[in-house]
Amino acid sequence: MTEPDQALVPVETSKAPDPYERDYMKGQGAVLYRDKMVSGAKFNGFLAIMGAVVLGIGALQGTMIPALTVLPLLALLWVFFGVIRVTVSEEALSVQYGLIGPTIPMHAIESATAIQYKWTSVGGYGIRRAPDGWMYNMMGDGGNAVKVVWHDAKGKRKVTYVGTKTAEKLAEEISRGRAALQAAQPQRELRASAREPDAE
Repeated sequence: MTEPDQALVPVETSKAPDPYERDYMKGQGAVLYRDKMVSGAKFNGFLAIMGAVVLGIGALQGTMIPALTVLPLLALLWVFFGVIRVTVSEEALSVQYGLIGPTIPMHAIESATAIQYKWTSVGGYGIRRAPDGWMYNMMGDGGNAVKVVWHDAKGKRKVTYVGTKTAEKLAEEISRGRAALQAAQPQRELRASAREPDAE
């Protein structure tokens, strides 16, 4: 029988996890929503042009040393800046730009709001320092992002921005996860107290 707190957060079935998400972004509890942005033609084209230039230089010089040096770096650039993945689960929000990003406990989130921004306000694309936090964005998000306000274990206020084409949907699912967690808390506390042994 499904536990009541699990039933509060239905699993999003329209987006199956990719291999990386399946292994490293499983979520904590039932997964409510997954969001993924893949780098567009401009970024991929830039890397392709850089690769072609390096190969051309190597061919002119009669050596592949430039290619062996630079091409792995271009591949790393794609790994680190080619995909933004977000997983919203019952107990956590996970954001990863390539291999980097925070996992934010759902109970620590104060708010999640869809916003519009200008890339010039954060100095470009990638993992950028925003005036009040960190921005994870890439070309193609249309200037849309979710502003997540949360507190760390020491109570310090943090702000994380996630660029995404589906900002309204992502903010809605984070808010729904927060509401489900809050609704489930009394039930969890009741079960925990029921397991406590009677005082002698």
